[in-house]
Amino acid sequence: MPRFEIVGFGRETGRKRVRIYEAKDEEQAILMAASDGTVVDKEKTRILPAPPATERQIEYAKDLGIKIPKNPTRDELSKLIDRAVEEDWPTKKQIQKARRLGINIPKGITGDDLEDLIFDCEDEREDKKVQTIEKTGKGYKGAMLIGLLMILIGIAAACGGESWGLFIAFLGALLGILAKICAWWEHG
Repeated sequence: MPRFEIVGFGRETGRKRVRIYEAKDEEQAILMAASDGTVVDKEKTRILPAPPATERQIEYAKDLGIKIPKNPTRDELSKLIDRAVEEDWPTKKQIQKARRLGINIPKGITGDDLEDLIFDCEDEREDKKVQTIEKTGKGYKGAMLIGLLMILIGIAAACGGESWGLFIAFLGALLGILAKICAWWEHG
C-alpha cells in the first residue's frame, strides 16, 4: 500500500506536524491525518517511494528459488514470496541437493514431490552402504581359546621346571595361529 507524507499543523496546538500514513490514495491519507487532528497543507503532501525489500526477505526469496527483480520493494517481494509458497515451488536448496544426488528434475515438479524424490534417492544410497559382517564360528573361537590356555599352561609348567612345558606352549601357539587362519579363510 502506498505511503504518504502529510505536512500540516496541529488543530489544537498550532505546532507543525509531519506524519506518514499508509493509504490507498492521497485523499484517504489526508482524511486519516484530519481525523488525527492535523490541518493539512495539501501542497506539501507527497507520496513516498516504496520501501526496499529487507535483507531477510531477499535471503528467504533466494532460498525459495525466486528470481529477484532489480531493486525490489517490500510489497513486490512479499507478493512473489506468497506466490512461491502457495504454488509450492522447489527451493534452491532442494534443487541443489537433487542435482548432487543425480536426480533428473522433472519440469513443473512441486517442492513436496521433489523432497520425496530426494528422500527415496537417499534411502537407496543408504541401502547400498549396508555391510554384512559374518560371525566367526564358535569352533574357531574355541580352538583359539584352547591354544591360549595351552600357551599359559606350558609357560607355567616350564617356569616350574617341567620339560614338557615349552612343547605344550609351542603346540598352543600353533593351534591358535591355525584357528585364526581358518577363520580368515572362511570369512574373508
